[in-house]
Amino acid sequence: MSERDLSPDTVEEYFSAGVEAAFTLSESTDSVLEIDPSRQELRLISPALGGDPDVASYEHIRVERINVIGKQGDWFRLTVNATYLHYEAYVLIVSIVDQLESGASFRHAVSESLAGLKGLLSSRRKMSDEKEAGLLGELIVLGHAIDRLGEDQAMQAWLGPYSEEHDFGFEDFDVEVKTTRSESRVHVIGTESQLQPAGDRTLYLLSLQVTLAGASGDGFTLAELITSIRRRIDRARRTFDTALQGLGWADEAADLYVTRFQVRSTPRAYFVDDQFPAITAPRLDQVVPQRILVSAVSYRVDVSHLNFVVPPAPLEDFCEEPA
Repeated sequence: MSERDLSPDTVEEYFSAGVEAAFTLSESTDSVLEIDPSRQELRLISPALGGDPDVASYEHIRVERINVIGKQGDWFRLTVNATYLHYEAYVLIVSIVDQLESGASFRHAVSESLAGLKGLLSSRRKMSDEKEAGLLGELIVLGHAIDRLGEDQAMQAWLGPYSEEHDFGFEDFDVEVKTTRSESRVHVIGTESQLQPAGDRTLYLLSLQVTLAGASGDGFTLAELITSIRRRIDRARRTFDTALQGLGWADEAADLYVTRFQVRSTPRAYFVDDQFPAITAPRLDQVVPQRILVSAVSYRVDVSHLNFVVPPAPLEDFCEEPA
């Protein structure tokens, strides 16, 4: 088997070996493939003939002109961040080399190959660990709301996918869901509005703790949780699927989510009032000179030792009661 015909398992073996490797993919076009497991990268080295490819819209792909020791002229080095996309990145590079052998310029070969594989590359991307935990927590709360309110009201209350200020807007109060994998209830607050009550509506921070499940029978993956909720909804199925896509979920990448979680403790609810340690726009306005120049506020808050409360329905039986 040639290096142009590697199977997914063989590509994984190269990355698992942990050692950089390089081999010629095409002698006629002088194209070389480099595999760098430490950086999770695949690189294609080829003579820089013609204009530079336009890859500015691709987050995980870059192209640069380099000098190659022992070679004359400029060379292109196309680098693909192959994290969670080892085989897909390899297929992309082989496709480019196939185009080069057919007489295409490097610019055209890259453009055509990216166009052909764009859907595959985008659908196989796994969300970050932080986003995975965040979605996990929202779905746990959504599942409870479906049981208590029914799918229509629960889906209407779920605001997380729509870039609203808070994750849930129930009839009489709002909820910001925060999920952590740490032993303490330390949560990342990503904006100055996340813990800012909307008008006169009451706001609660709902703290969830999850941990790795190992071989526990109570464990579940994010993909399994999504499947479980889909089985409990009917009319709102399309709305649910659209919401998931907006949050970065793709069914085609479900097999990438192999981490099994379990709930570490009973969730706690905290009333966000004037005494809650929140950084909000009104508070910043009072103390920060030239406030207009401050943006992208992000901070951590440890609620482990704060007083927690029982929130209203439908979450009153979901959260821990104070002693």
